[in-house]
Amino acid sequence: MNASHTEPRPRHPTLYRLAADGRSLEFLYARCPGCRRLTFPANAPGCMHCGAPLDEAEPVVLPGEGTLMEYVTLHVALAPGMPVPAIAGDIRIADGIVEQAVIGVADESGLRPGMALTAIAAFEEDGLTYRCAFVPAGEDPQ
Repeated sequence: MNASHTEPRPRHPTLYRLAADGRSLEFLYARCPGCRRLTFPANAPGCMHCGAPLDEAEPVVLPGEGTLMEYVTLHVALAPGMPVPAIAGDIRIADGIVEQAVIGVADESGLRPGMALTAIAAFEEDGLTYRCAFVPAGEDPQ
């Protein structure tokens, strides 16, 4: 019997999934049935804008992209297994939605507030599990 192919799996499957290109990510949102605005993550109990329950929210999948608002180099790990130094930033991923995320660049020199970023799959050592990392739009990660 042949070994079966194992699909890559996201570290946080309620937040993102691998896009068809096998490298970029798609984010999972919910459209509030009350105010019609997007909420992230999609599995939140209520709308982040108006507080309405999301039981009947419309699922929305959008490309993982955003705008860099600010960033900092971290020299202490914020989570177990987080490599340091690492660059983290506040990224606007949709109207009214700002998330903190790792930026997959070696140093801050090429970053500037207002620049476009793309979410990519950063594969872990096992080659099957991936996490979200942002890189400047149109650039290949290092």
